[in-house]
Amino acid sequence: MDKENLDAKLKENNKQAGTKAQKTKEKLNEVFGKEKIKESLKKAKDGINKAVDNTKNSSIIKKMSSGQKIAALGVVAVIFITGIALLGRLMFTPDPTIWCTVDAPKSELTFSAAGIVADVVYSEKQVVPKGDTIARINDEAYVADFENATFKSMEANMKYLKMENRLADMENEFASLRLKSAESANEAAIVALEFAKAYEKQFHTFFENGEISETHFESIAKNRVNAETETKRAEIELENAKLFLEEVKKEHTPEEIENAKQEAKTAADQAAEAKKILDEATIIAPFDAYISKMMVKIGDNVEPGESACEVMDLSKNWLRGFVNKSLAESLKSGFVVTVEFQEIPGETFTGKIITIAYQSNQSKEGEALYEIRIELDNPSNSIIPGMEAIAIVASF
Repeated sequence: MDKENLDAKLKENNKQAGTKAQKTKEKLNEVFGKEKIKESLKKAKDGINKAVDNTKNSSIIKKMSSGQKIAALGVVAVIFITGIALLGRLMFTPDPTIWCTVDAPKSELTFSAAGIVADVVYSEKQVVPKGDTIARINDEAYVADFENATFKSMEANMKYLKMENRLADMENEFASLRLKSAESANEAAIVALEFAKAYEKQFHTFFENGEISETHFESIAKNRVNAETETKRAEIELENAKLFLEEVKKEHTPEEIENAKQEAKTAADQAAEAKKILDEATIIAPFDAYISKMMVKIGDNVEPGESACEVMDLSKNWLRGFVNKSLAESLKSGFVVTVEFQEIPGETFTGKIITIAYQSNQSKEGEALYEIRIELDNPSNSIIPGMEAIAIVASF
């Protein structure tokens, strides 16, 4: 569906929701409107008067004694008073319809590291599930720092473990095997070199006598050069293996071990700090959130502590409405309300009143208004801040 059709459908839904809300209010006015109640009261009064007149003129009444007539009139009076009381209650019961808007606590999310914004995943007026990335800065340098710090931490810890002899047996065995392998490789390299020299000397005679080509002889000479190189490499490895075995067998003083322990701890702390900085290069939604304001865009250069966005906690949504004094005095915390949203046509929600202001903080056309808050579950995050709703008090 293209954007124009989507906008048109949204407007139509809102129009239908508004029409439905108006009809709801009209139905309520049919029952609770003051003019309707006055009309009902007048009809009741006329009906009672007519009943009294008919009673007076009836043959039954004429046959009654004075005492019986007084008793009958008493019954009629009770019925009349009861009707007046019931209609009066309707007359003075306030309109139970409350127009509300959705609100939620706001907080700002900030970058804790400096850099250039590389990605903005969500934009204003979008819902972000808890744990999702909202935005991040270019973190390549922080990744490199973290990897380097992690390697140094592992290296320092290994050094400490070696000194503490926790790996002594295993390292002794490994060092011994390494030395034995280096000695064997060195011996093999010496034998190969001697063989290559003898082979080259023999074929040099063949070359001088013209029995082989120059190209053939050069390939034989190259084998001798490669054998010399391999021999030197084997000698170096043999020397390194001897030094490694000596290092493994070396005894360390308590001071050296303690220093290695502190170095390992320092390296681990640095790795943890590098990880923290890397994490701070990304802003993660701490709860199911609604982005009310986005303050950065890709390419912005940000500093630590700079705000990236303003979010509202969807798990703590409430409805905020204002009522006149008579309705405010009739309401109590815990009263149940049914709620309909213009933006969610066809669905009805249930909530309860959680707070009622004791002092007016707004007015309309000179009439004092009192703020109320209604608690409402929002499991699917379909209710978002700014939505308008009609809340109808179920009972007084």
